[in-house]
Amino acid sequence: MTLVLGLDFGGTKLAAGLVDIAGGMVLARHTVPTPVAGGAVAGLDAMLGMARALLNAAPAPVNAIGISFGGPVAADARTVRLSMHVAGWENLPLADRVEAALSLPVVVANDGDAAALAEYHFGAGRGVEHLLYLTVSTGIGGGIIIGGRLHRGERAWAGEVGHQVLQPDGPPCPCGRNGCLESLASGLSIARDARRQLRGPAGATSTLAAIPPDALTARHVAEAAAAGDDLARAVWNEAMGWLGAGIASAANLLNPGRVVLGGGLTRAGALLFDPVRHVVARRVMDPDLTVVPAALGDDIGILGGAALWRQP
Repeated sequence: MTLVLGLDFGGTKLAAGLVDIAGGMVLARHTVPTPVAGGAVAGLDAMLGMARALLNAAPAPVNAIGISFGGPVAADARTVRLSMHVAGWENLPLADRVEAALSLPVVVANDGDAAALAEYHFGAGRGVEHLLYLTVSTGIGGGIIIGGRLHRGERAWAGEVGHQVLQPDGPPCPCGRNGCLESLASGLSIARDARRQLRGPAGATSTLAAIPPDALTARHVAEAAAAGDDLARAVWNEAMGWLGAGIASAANLLNPGRVVLGGGLTRAGALLFDPVRHVVARRVMDPDLTVVPAALGDDIGILGGAALWRQP
């Protein structure tokens, strides 16, 4: 048994788990909401508390700690560049802090990179040498596996699939640019487009009009589209068209053996996968490419952190 502690710093949830990395089994886990006050200090303190509890109860010595972090990570695999959700993480030496607190070696990766590794070793990516992973949720992130290894690029910016520019004069993206895939097909963009459409003539007959605009989410749009709402279906299908185009564009560059999609929007099931697969099939060069759902569920961050120690 080879035990690694996997830590997952997310925008809404912190999770820690004890993982046997030989088979990718989570033996024990703790989760808490990400602290809304206190910034990075409060989040790190909460995570260290969970980590110590797991280490104290471990059935065998723990060899290392791997961290999946919800934001860009520097090329040293130790320093957080920033968090997209919580203040105070800018250029924070996270690995140093955790090593000092827990006396174990630590490596850190962006959550998309970590999830790609987890699915490659333990989930829906098993059996291929090259893998493209996308998280489709509030935003769109990703990770790339080439020849069985995580590909981070020269300065660790590889895998930012959500920031392919597909429509140069398109809507603004949280990254500060315009027309990125994330600005066209993420949860935030779907909700934004639905609110805009509701202000037009079609809004009078849409079931979405009953939802306060500030409360409207992509989940509402998906549910209304599945129920046959014309406005919701139009908004959803346009977003899925962009998502399929972005996947095909990335796949034509990388030629992965498989594309794995995770994240909250994929809970829509066939409503997402059917139109995305249709667009990908029309646009991708490789006729054998498959697009499949992620397999690891809510443990993907914990397993992603642990999988960083499966790198050859």
